[in-house]
Amino acid sequence: MSRALRSAVANQTAPVAFDREAALASLRGTPLDVLVVGGGITGVSVALDAVTRGLTVGLVERTDFAAGTSSASSKMIHGGLRYIEQKEVRLVYHSLLERQRMYERAPHLVSRLPFLFPIYRTEGVFSPAVARTLRAGLVAYDALGGWRIGRRHRRISREQVLTQCPTLRPEGLLGGLLYFDCRTDDARLTLAVARTAALLGAHVANRAEVVALDSSQGRHTATVRATGADGSSEEFRVRAKVVVNAAGVWSDSVSTLADADHRHQIRPAKGVHVVVPWDKVRSQSTLTFPMLGGARGKGGKGFVVRWGDHCYVGTTDSPYTDDLDDPRCTRAEARTLLESLNAALSTEIAVEDITSTWAGLRPLIDTGGGDTSELSREHEVTVRDGVVTVAGGKLTVARTMAQIATDKVCGLLGIRRACRTAALPLVGGADFDAEAVEATGGRFGHLSGRYGTEARFVEDLIAATPSLAEPMTPSLPYLWAEAVYAIRHEMALTVTDVLRRRIPARVLDSRAAASVADRVGDLLAAEHSLPAHEVDRQVEEFVADVRRERETLGLTAAGAVS
Repeated sequence: MSRALRSAVANQTAPVAFDREAALASLRGTPLDVLVVGGGITGVSVALDAVTRGLTVGLVERTDFAAGTSSASSKMIHGGLRYIEQKEVRLVYHSLLERQRMYERAPHLVSRLPFLFPIYRTEGVFSPAVARTLRAGLVAYDALGGWRIGRRHRRISREQVLTQCPTLRPEGLLGGLLYFDCRTDDARLTLAVARTAALLGAHVANRAEVVALDSSQGRHTATVRATGADGSSEEFRVRAKVVVNAAGVWSDSVSTLADADHRHQIRPAKGVHVVVPWDKVRSQSTLTFPMLGGARGKGGKGFVVRWGDHCYVGTTDSPYTDDLDDPRCTRAEARTLLESLNAALSTEIAVEDITSTWAGLRPLIDTGGGDTSELSREHEVTVRDGVVTVAGGKLTVARTMAQIATDKVCGLLGIRRACRTAALPLVGGADFDAEAVEATGGRFGHLSGRYGTEARFVEDLIAATPSLAEPMTPSLPYLWAEAVYAIRHEMALTVTDVLRRRIPARVLDSRAAASVADRVGDLLAAEHSLPAHEVDRQVEEFVADVRRERETLGLTAAGAVS
């Protein structure tokens, strides 16, 4: 990796110039080597890889960065223990290698996460016979690269298990298995990759949708519709030698723009998560438990992960054929998750305890068969008529997917340039002391645990306006300075951008987020000079989304949203 690249990331003296209007102006007037369509983790990773190879790069995203699958994952950077059971050894090896790279490149956003398997004498969470199979898998997991983050799996005693999770059913408990993977805030990780690409010269813009793609002249002309913060829109054309389709579950729609005869290859699988107060579970480790009712296929496992004063429970894996823009967690899905968890606990968690939910769609490659839980998580990169399409894959291996896609781009351009992202830190990650933050327990709200070395820029806002140090809502640790920073420096254009993806308030406590939506709207109006009717529309849209969530869960009377 070039010292100049690392220096550009490490020696920031101001927030990244993540300027949407400047990016749109460049897209209008600059012929590109490559135009990336899609601002999820795959698309932004391609933009970063391509710009570090010296290519002229543009990226457009229809709504917002990480607005789809990349903000609705299980928020783990992991090798995939269950893939060992499916004998996908190569996928596990590469995933663990990429897990380590991301752990080193973004230490402020990727941290170690302990997983606990309780073992019971006979029936219960996991029996000794199941534990023997699990331990064999964990030995293989460590050997394939699990050891790289400095932790190996180990057997722990009954007392240690109950210390980790005091709400577990104690009857028949023998002990447990503990192993380690990593977790992340997936939306902020995606944003960090996008901002790193912009820092190094990529022209990156959200709210910019490709509505037509002409590939008939040996190069591509994309018609892009850009929607401003005030709701106004304009169309313009972008010229590029190569187009990369990284639109995830929407990639078939993008492919159809270039090829009307395109055969659909994506088969979405729905995964849902529910959030409850942490004190309902009190597990220090990520508790793993068997899923009831085949919610993740035969032998499927669920998990509950702590996130500050909340924890989230996941996940289902089921075919999905409804609106790609609006997957929802149903009451039946929520009950399946909670009933599966309750079977492992001595306490009872009800649907009424849920503070938020999210549902995401995995962009799996359709290889036939009936159960989406059995479909491979491998990725596929194809080329047709100068369009490179990236399909499948998962969050952990996004950098590898981008490397393969950019290799294809270079081949189409007739050049040979090596990938330079394997050790390139993301903004906020260079020279960040993750161990110091871990020692203070700062992962769940401390500015450094979310912004890394860029935390000083958020602190500058507080120094200038001390009132911005106030929490946005009593139930969450996020500060008003973070909302201002999101609007000024992270291309947040709407209330949802701020409260769902820049700051995970909507993800953790939807009603608390709804209670501050109007004030966030006021900040957006001040920063972007928005008309009152546009602010009102955004606030109402956000509150209506929360209200619909509660209604879908059957909680209208118990938890009305004003």
